Amino acid sequence: MDEQDVFFTQAVVGAPFSVLLGRRLSQPATVAQGLEVDMADGAPRMSPSWQAWVIERMAEQAPGVPRRRPSALRRWLERHALAIAVLGLLALLAGAGLAAWSQGWVALLLQRLPW
Repeated sequence: MDEQDVFFTQAVVGAPFSVLLGRRLSQPATVAQGLEVDMADGAPRMSPSWQAWVIERMAEQAPGVPRRRPSALRRWLERHALAIAVLGLLALLAGAGLAAWSQGWVALLLQRLPW
């Protein structure tokens, strides 16, 4: 697990509060989990709760096989997901407006307004 994976897991899933990988955590273990950076020498290391997960995950992979990275399209879609969602909502509203216009509902609404 590299820094990008730890950041993605922390950002999407959140910090493990009470249960991590099916094991109940004690109260001190829930304070800070994930990547720890020693300020004295700058060496990154993972907290003990995450080390077991990494070892179990790496045991599933065949030796010498690199971990698959997401494709460029997937990374682009993940970075622009909010803009894509807004464009989809605008397209839905525009479609509803055009359907209302073609059915004549807009003209009826404009006739009933007091102006």
